[in-house]
Formats: sequence, structure tokens, C-alpha cells
Amino acid sequence: MRTLSFKLTLASIFVLCAGVFTSMSFSALSHILIAIPGGYFTYEYVKKKDFRLPGSFWAVIAIIVSIFLSVVFNLDILEKPVKNLFKFKYFVLPAMGLFAYYYLLRDYLDDKKKKFLLYLFITATTIATISGLVGLATGFNPLKFKNACHETRACGLYGMYMTYGYGIALFQILLTGLILKREKFAPNINKYFLYISWLINFAGLFLAYARGGWIAFLVATPFFLFKENKKVFLSIIAVSVIAAGAIFTGSQSVRDTVLKRKGSNAQRIAFYHTAYKAFSERPLFGFGYKNFESNSKALKEKYNIPFKYQSGHAHNNFLEHLASTGAVGAIAFLAFCLFWGIETYKYSFIGFPFFIGFFTSGLFQYTFGDGENMFLIMAVWAFTTIETIKAKS
Repeated sequence: MRTLSFKLTLASIFVLCAGVFTSMSFSALSHILIAIPGGYFTYEYVKKKDFRLPGSFWAVIAIIVSIFLSVVFNLDILEKPVKNLFKFKYFVLPAMGLFAYYYLLRDYLDDKKKKFLLYLFITATTIATISGLVGLATGFNPLKFKNACHETRACGLYGMYMTYGYGIALFQILLTGLILKREKFAPNINKYFLYISWLINFAGLFLAYARGGWIAFLVATPFFLFKENKKVFLSIIAVSVIAAGAIFTGSQSVRDTVLKRKGSNAQRIAFYHTAYKAFSERPLFGFGYKNFESNSKALKEKYNIPFKYQSGHAHNNFLEHLASTGAVGAIAFLAFCLFWGIETYKYSFIGFPFFIGFFTSGLFQYTFGDGENMFLIMAVWAFTTIETIKAKS
């Protein structure tokens, strides 16, 4: 059973590497594959207590509990409560998968397999970006065999440019870390392959025109040097500000993205206001997990909030949890951010900037509930948590 569980875990990681930027439905297979080994290795951990679990793990458990409570206490307004409850799979399976990943890395995964998985992840993502760029240039996405999802914004292989823009920003943070510490994290990966992949995916990030994604990448990347050299860190911040100013001044498309989306800004503020009103009505458990969006129009009409005929999520990770899972879920989410941030700062070179990117992008978009982005975020959480476990053992 142990050998089979190792193989299923490896297959699950393979699917994530190949599918996280190429196919939502294929990525879902990773959840199916990790269920059995996750259960098996969770039992093995409970039996042996090989290590101490860090705070971010218990915060994930708290998020799962808050989702359950938000559904149970809102059965009167949920049309399909089982469907809402089932969404907690994005937290339950990575939490179980943590144990499988830990034992896989410790007892089964060799350098050859690691090299293959890294090449697969970067290659699949880069191919998705290239296909999206071709779609942007020609109007037809060759790998999707359909028209590009947007006339002026890159989408990769996703159907939504926002999902791609925020996801590729997080990927670029990871790839930047691999380049900066290639000797430690990717010694067998060709450096020119990394450089070319970085340039192609940076083009995808830029041309997605997702402002929150841009900000997340620009804010996060200097943190690779935060612990090692504070002076260089501050210098990079200064250079980044100057470079951003120069790009803003020299690029009409960038100026348009920032200045000509006042309607988009106003819509976000309206959703922030609506999320707060949802919390004020049901402060303890919210409107039920994944149920704020379906109630947002009614709330806007009730409180005379602008864009009252437009429904949507809160466009902010914290406010979405506040509205949908109430104070209980919002506190659990903040605890997750606090613990994960501290853990990555102490123990993970790549994980800390990724966390900064995740936290920053979550101020502008609901990334912690977007399925495509969740596969990436929770996988990175699991592997950086393993770094924490190893460092503390």
C-alpha cells in the first residue's frame, strides 16, 4: 500500500505540474489521485507522530471548519448546500496531501524525478502562455481551438484573463526564485531554459493587463533579498519605483490600464461595501461559503450601493471570507496569512516572496477561491510547509 500511495502521490504532482495552467478539469484529477495516499499517510503520521505540525496547517483546518459552519448555519438561504460544502475540497485535500508530499520527498522522490517535474511545470506553463500570446496576436488560440478569450488581453489557456493574470504573476515569482537560487533549487535545470521561460511568461503577465497581478509581482520580487541584504532590498524597491514610473510615462497601454479603468475601480469599491453589508447582516458565519456572489445584487439594491444590477465576488480575499463565512472564517483566514507569512519568512527562500505576492494580489482579487489559482496556491503552501517542518525537526 505504501508503494502504491507513493506512485499515486507522484501522479498527483505530475497532473498539477502539467495542468495547473493548461486545464482546470485535468488539474482536478490531482485531487482524485491524492485522496487515497493523503488518507494513508495522514494515518501513518497519526500513528507515528513523526513531526510537529506548524500553525498554518491548523489555520487551514480552521478555515475548513468555518466553511462547514457557514453552510450549516445558512441552510435556509442556500439553494444547494452540498455543492457549497463540497468546495472545501480545495483545502481538505491539500491538507491531507501535505502528509503524502512529506513522506514522498523524504522516502521516494529522487533528483531525477524532481528535475522532470520542474521541467514539466515550467514547460507546460510556458506553452500555455505562448498559446495565449498567439491568440492575442491573431484572435485565435491554437491549443484551445477557439477564439481568444479577449481581444486585447492575454489569457494563456484560461477562459478568463483575470485568472490568468493573477496566476501567472504568482508563477513568475516562483520562477524568479528558481533563477536566483538555481544552485539550490534547480541545479539540473538549464539556466537558459529558465531565462527564456521567464521572458515569455513575463510577456504574458504584462499583456494580461491585470493591475493587481503587476503590483503583486513588483511588490513580491524584492523580498527575495529582504533577509540577505536590506540595503540591496531597499535599492531594488527604489529602482522598481523608478522603472514603474518610466514604464507608466512611456507606455500608453499602461497608462490606459491604470487611468482609464475608473469604472472598474468604482465597481470594486462597490463590492467591498457590499461585502461589509453582508457581514453586518450575518456577522458570525456570513452568508455561507461561496454564497456571497449570488446575494450581492440583492444586497446592493437593499442598501442602494452603486452597480446594483451587477453580481460578483468581493474582489478581496479577506472581505470575501468576511461576507461568506463571517467573523469565524475571516479570523481563520487572517490566522492562515499570519502563520504562513511567519513560517515562510523563517524557513523558505522562495515561499516568502510567493506569500507576499499571494497576500498583495488578494487585496485586489478573490484569488483564494478561484479554482485555477487555488491549485497553485495550496500546492505551494503544502511544499513550503514541508520546508518549515524539516527546518523545525
